[in-house]
Formats: sequence, structure tokens, C-alpha cells
Amino acid sequence: MALNRKHSRRIVVDKETYRFKVSTTSLDKDGNYRLNVTVQREAGGARLDVRGLLTRDFWLDISEPGDKDPADYPVITPKHVRFIIEQARQQGWQALEPGPTFVLELENQMLFSF
Repeated sequence: MALNRKHSRRIVVDKETYRFKVSTTSLDKDGNYRLNVTVQREAGGARLDVRGLLTRDFWLDISEPGDKDPADYPVITPKHVRFIIEQARQQGWQALEPGPTFVLELENQMLFSF
């Protein structure tokens, strides 16, 4: 079953249409949220889940004194999703084939450094 159109965005990479969804987990003890990115071909196939990305909530941090580092508040853009899809393909994700969810481990520095 493909990602729900109502709660996902569309992106075309190499003439293939995908849908992606970005969400967060609950707050951890360090004040971070895990960013969850899920990607799947619009026509169906194996899902891709990205793990290892972190973010903070600016509005929860605003009351803390000091300068805020923009790197603590990353935003996933279509450019990042394109990079994620390319990385997953290089690591063996078979987006066309139905099967188990492919997990791609990424860190903030790798995804948000370009």
C-alpha cells in the first residue's frame, strides 16, 4: 500500500514519482526529536525509512538565553528528499519491488551539509 496522498508530498526523481512524509517522535531526555522520513513510489513498492536524524523545537527553546544555532532546527526540503532517495538507491533500495521496508541510517551532518 502506497503512502496516503493526504498526508504526504509528491516528488519526481529521475522520471519516477515518489511520495514522502516527514514526522517527529516525542521529546527525548536531551530535548531532541527524531526526524522520521518515509519515502515510497507513488505506484507502490518497498518503503524507505530514514533513521538517525535529530531536530529541536525552536518554540520550546526560545525561553532559554543565548544564541540559537540554526543547525539544531533542520528543515527537510525536496532537495534533501532527492538526496535521501539517491543514497538509498546506492545502498541497495529496490523501490520498484514490493518487499520489506528499507532502512537508511543518516546523520544530520551528512544530510544538511550541502
